[in-house]
Amino acid sequence: MERSRTETPERAERTERWSGADLLAALGIAVSHFEPFVPELNALNVFPVPDGDTGTNMYLTLQAAEREAARRAPRGDTGAGEMLAAAAQGALMGARGNSGVILYQALAGLAEALAHEPVVTGAGLAAGLSRAGELVYQAVLKPVEGTMLTVIREAGVAARRAAETKPAIGPVLDAALAGAEAALARTPEQLPILRQAGVVDAGGRGVVVLLAGLRAFLSGETLQYTAVQPAEPVARSMSFLDIPEIVHDAGEFGYCTNFVLTGASLPLEAFRERMSTLGRSAVVVGDQQTIKVHIHGDHPGQILEAALEYGELQNVRIDNMSAQTRALLAERQQQPEPAQDSDAQAAGLAVVAVAGGEGLATALRGMGASAIVLGGPTVNPSTEEILRVVERLPNREIILLPNDKNVIPTARQVAALTGKQVRVVPSESIPQAISALSALNLDASLDKNVAEMTAALPLVRSLALTRATREVELDGLAVRQGDFIGLLDGALRAAGVGPAPVMTRLLELAGAGSAELATLFTGEPADDALVAAVSAAIAARFPALTIEVAPGGQPHYHLLVALE
Repeated sequence: MERSRTETPERAERTERWSGADLLAALGIAVSHFEPFVPELNALNVFPVPDGDTGTNMYLTLQAAEREAARRAPRGDTGAGEMLAAAAQGALMGARGNSGVILYQALAGLAEALAHEPVVTGAGLAAGLSRAGELVYQAVLKPVEGTMLTVIREAGVAARRAAETKPAIGPVLDAALAGAEAALARTPEQLPILRQAGVVDAGGRGVVVLLAGLRAFLSGETLQYTAVQPAEPVARSMSFLDIPEIVHDAGEFGYCTNFVLTGASLPLEAFRERMSTLGRSAVVVGDQQTIKVHIHGDHPGQILEAALEYGELQNVRIDNMSAQTRALLAERQQQPEPAQDSDAQAAGLAVVAVAGGEGLATALRGMGASAIVLGGPTVNPSTEEILRVVERLPNREIILLPNDKNVIPTARQVAALTGKQVRVVPSESIPQAISALSALNLDASLDKNVAEMTAALPLVRSLALTRATREVELDGLAVRQGDFIGLLDGALRAAGVGPAPVMTRLLELAGAGSAELATLFTGEPADDALVAAVSAAIAARFPALTIEVAPGGQPHYHLLVALE
């Protein structure tokens, strides 16, 4: 799409309500407005580490939302509810990091509250922001006040109050922005760690920037979208309707029934429960307008009749798995059994791991990972990027190792978007991934592996060495910009001028005196002299500790260390 800004005479109309076309233009303005703030948001890290990514994650998620809305709604008569649903779907597939997943939930709340609405009024916006506040809290296992969640909720509260007396969209949006700004200013009072670091919550600041961008649309800026012929094919976001069907192997019997259910205000959770009583391996994904179903059962007619009680059926497909199995077994009896059958691999499980360096990827593959998703600190992969790797594998059972606290929420979105069985082992670092992979047993069941690999996560300490990006004092530790800093299991614990003293201090805190092995993964910033100095210092301080050095190739961090 090609953007151009123009002044329009319809500003008064836009302060009352937004059509679908207005909503798309407002989203475009918001994305353009957000971009210059990305470095500022990334810098709002509590720890002075060079991997701030909140701004990048929110911006890329917003871009994906805008792109999908524009792709799904090329006509000028598209309703606002449909536009929001498309934006939410784009945000789901493009969600990166914790902030991106929360942003998707907020858009989903807006889309849910305004489903089927042709325009957005002030009252509708207030209802949507209120629902967004509810969904973001539901999406987080342990909600914490003083974060992005609080800012979204308070924006909804302020919007709802304004709508009671001034239901036009302009006053409601103004109130939402004011409520968000006030909530953001209070975040350091609610989270002491923010007050110590002298920052406000980065995700909350991103919400304020987003609302300010939407507010800019009311000042007269619009975007005109004109189709352009790209020089080469442009990759689009994947919808859950685009996910390929499952290919079944021997051992599965009965019928595999696939269909799409459409309707108005479909009760997704109730429908999912109903399907689960009628068959096996049920996968039910979608929203209030469109639900895709994949289910195994002995009576497909009963499944379809039950679905018709909720809406209309599209794209019905029924496969006889028993017949497929008989044909496959007959074919195999006529052929010599290969030494390593690809069907056996497909029937088993695979591990997909996230890594941000070629050396780290090589190490994870050597431990048993089947595929690597490029990513890590600063470069968090999107839902779609992880899903694409999962779908490309022949295996039907997948374990995901996110290897970064900020990637875990994104990885958890994948399970609902694929017909495969996907589980997340919540690894927060590369050392934890290595520990988890050491517990991998390809002869065991998926659930057994998930349990054993999860139990192995705390058996390793994760250490990291990098340079401070700014001056700060946290928990009594004074850090100057440019100092070497050490993180232990994600927490800032040591700082100093030289890398060797910082690393030995970090190892002392980690209990290296009773450990057996320290594996040092060297990153892009580390030179041979630094690695040699740190290795020598560790050997002198902990003579019984075995030290192994391996290339990691990770950005930003001089060393990542697994202490076992």
